[in-house]
Amino acid sequence: MMKNIVFLLLSILLLINLSCSDMLDVESKTAITSSYLFSTPDGLTRAVTGLYVKDRSITTDDATGFIVVNMDYSTDLMVFRGGTEASLARLDNHNPSTGLFASYWNMYYQIIGKANEVIAAAETMDMENEVVKMAWAEAKMFRGRSYFELYKRFERVYLNTDPTTIDNIEGRTFAAAEKNEIFTLIKSDLDDAMEIIPSVPKKGQTGNPEYGRWTKPSVKHVRAQVAMWEEDWDTAIKQCEDIFGDPNYELLGSAIEAFQGADLNSKEVLYSYQFSPNPGGGNSVSGGVVAGHRLSLNVTPNYKKVSGLANNLEYGGYGWGRIYPNTYLLGLYDQAKDKRYHELFRHKYYYNNAELLPAGKKIGDEVIPTKSNYIECLHPSSLKYFDRWTNADNPDRTSSLKDVVLYRLGETYLMAAEAYFHRDGGSSPKAIEYYNKTWERAGNDHFSGPLTLDILLEEYARECHFEGVRWPLLKRLGLLAERVALHAGDTKAEDPKLNADYIHARKNFRPERDVRWPIPQTELDLMPGYGQNPGW
Repeated sequence: MMKNIVFLLLSILLLINLSCSDMLDVESKTAITSSYLFSTPDGLTRAVTGLYVKDRSITTDDATGFIVVNMDYSTDLMVFRGGTEASLARLDNHNPSTGLFASYWNMYYQIIGKANEVIAAAETMDMENEVVKMAWAEAKMFRGRSYFELYKRFERVYLNTDPTTIDNIEGRTFAAAEKNEIFTLIKSDLDDAMEIIPSVPKKGQTGNPEYGRWTKPSVKHVRAQVAMWEEDWDTAIKQCEDIFGDPNYELLGSAIEAFQGADLNSKEVLYSYQFSPNPGGGNSVSGGVVAGHRLSLNVTPNYKKVSGLANNLEYGGYGWGRIYPNTYLLGLYDQAKDKRYHELFRHKYYYNNAELLPAGKKIGDEVIPTKSNYIECLHPSSLKYFDRWTNADNPDRTSSLKDVVLYRLGETYLMAAEAYFHRDGGSSPKAIEYYNKTWERAGNDHFSGPLTLDILLEEYARECHFEGVRWPLLKRLGLLAERVALHAGDTKAEDPKLNADYIHARKNFRPERDVRWPIPQTELDLMPGYGQNPGW
């Protein structure tokens, strides 16, 4: 809540004892007081660890916020069957009182509030102390990125950079900041952070890098995203090329390699949410087992419902069959040349359960979908969240401990290509060079140009689908309504195997409303005069 942004001490004391992968697997500490947190270098470090845990929490439990934002809801690339936040996928029956809007808003304002405390406390200490300086920089990154995420979805944002205290909570005036104010703060925070945060994570107590912490390239990646929103092509290019010049990061041999394995700490991944089976490794613990996240369930078909199929690791274990690539996205690949068509998606299933084989079928025969089972059980599916690593002992497990990629170099190269395209035109040698980084890696012939915006948008789709790139990209370019109207979901004519048209978002998208989210009603109730977003 905005008017009484008071974070319970017990909550942060819980958060500060959790972390990510190596960083997350810390011993529980006791006797930590609020004054200790914000008056000692070690206390600041613990408070920042709490920010990492809070930020990662968007992927845990039902993970609805992450799924809506990162799995291309309400864009031209996704077909939605049902389930998770259906009203936001279909753009019906949602309003300012829809719970996700408030939880997303509150999550980032909670991060901002705690980051404000860390920043203010650090500035009263010895800023030459490396521990203090690092905590300050990481808190700056969290605050800047949080405001950026809020702006992209809500636009009208309330700015606050002061710690909330009993002395300043009453009588506060709430008003939406101007865009230039918001971006000035975001840029200042990110610029401060990148000056201090190192290129690779520092080593922790175990001697291993503390994967899961911000790095200079991850901060620069977000800074480039911000520059793209401001059409500051020079800054976007500089930030991207700084990343390209860092020897610690490079594209892997194929896009799918960045998503394979339990620990996604490769040279291509700039930042990922870390998970492990140890206490503190992700979400709640029940019966000694860490719960993890349920992202893979949403994109994995419910193939086990088909007679002759059983859950197994090859197919990703347990699935709900809710969110899929649509025919527009799949049609963008050259199936004969572009490796991504086969590497990033599963297209076929084969009988694997001898006890329930249909008559006349044998193990290994291809399962042919019918109209009744296709959309839920046998639809082509994304493998970016596929997990056969952390569930190796139990393919029926309904959660995953696989790391979750947030930012990677595939998008960085495409941002650089787009920035050069806007600045220098479609024949820009640099724009074409950077475009070819992902295009040729996938097995396609060298592209010699000229580039067009449509060509760039198609490569963004092929490379970065289901990574949280599409919605803000189309919104930034003013193309969201147009592209949703053209391609969102699928009709039976576009995909004859469907049992119905799945084009709710295509039909329901209202440009005056759905290019932004509403200010949550719970916040408006606490902020008289703040005002609702247009269309809501």
